Amino acid sequence: MSTSTRPAPRPAGSEERPETRRRRRTALWAGVLVVALALVAAFVVAGRDPAGPGAGDRPAGTGVWLSGASGDAAVSGEFTDWRGRPLEIAGQWSDTNEAMVELWDLAPGGDWADWDGPIDIAIGAIDDGETWEAAADGAYDERWRESLTRLQEFRGDKSGATYIRFAHESNSDWYPWSVDSTEAEDFRAAWNRFRALQQEIYPESLLVFNVNRESVETGIDWRETFPGANQVDVLGVDYYNQYPYAGTDEEFQESLDDVDEYGAPKGLEAHRQFAEDMGLPFAVSEWSGNADFGDSPAFVEGMYQWFSMHGGTGAGQVLYEILFNVEDDRYGNRFLIFGDDVRMPDSAEAYRRLW
Repeated sequence: MSTSTRPAPRPAGSEERPETRRRRRTALWAGVLVVALALVAAFVVAGRDPAGPGAGDRPAGTGVWLSGASGDAAVSGEFTDWRGRPLEIAGQWSDTNEAMVELWDLAPGGDWADWDGPIDIAIGAIDDGETWEAAADGAYDERWRESLTRLQEFRGDKSGATYIRFAHESNSDWYPWSVDSTEAEDFRAAWNRFRALQQEIYPESLLVFNVNRESVETGIDWRETFPGANQVDVLGVDYYNQYPYAGTDEEFQESLDDVDEYGAPKGLEAHRQFAEDMGLPFAVSEWSGNADFGDSPAFVEGMYQWFSMHGGTGAGQVLYEILFNVEDDRYGNRFLIFGDDVRMPDSAEAYRRLW
């Protein structure tokens, strides 16, 4: 069970013949499965390669990526059995001040304690009553140091990479670590402090700058909060089928290049291109449909085809994606693809067929 208090994601605001599509998907699946199984079977330490340990000898531009999931079914193995493909990366949250230090799920006896593969862990940053101004002055360095020390203790001997998603979705208004128009400079300074600690304590880990699909009530172009390519190992986004909802392939394709009111990336391809411009690999740390909007297999198919097109370890290529498959009453199970109360059966069928 997740220790996170993470709220649900919130808003801001040429066709192929079926025969051709089936052949292409079959070929893609065969290639992906062979390489993915090799990755899982032969995790190797890759030094400071941006893919990190666990990426094997996968070169840039292979069209292959690490595919994972979060949630209890991922922990138990039921999700893996259902989709018929090994879990190649896990997603987890320890994003309160206490959780980021205790790391219950990674500690001995925890849900992910014995997981040897790559993991993306969101550890929050600051809590209610704390500020980025104080963080920039070093007020929380001791807690951050303790978090990183325990991360290294629990994950340092694992074969798979540890991707640290620090201050995830900071371009939203629902977390204590959200960044508004008055805080960008302090946020960058605080990020650089955390980066220095990460490089000192757990340099084998990879630091992920992760944003929500779009900014929500922050009053700032989120690119102004980006601390610089030398302060980041991976650029990422959390991407749900909402605002706008894509019910057809045409709508999915039209949304890919969307930008927000500041011209900042909003669509999936726009986010990827920003990563490419920064010379960094890309990740989708959370994604799913949204049953409150509808059941869209076209969205799932679009995501799979897009991952297949851009998978790799180079700049602007997809290192990994993690399906948000958390069964929780807080979300009304609206993001669930596999579980006891799936409200998107057509999307689930599409996911299982493709993955």
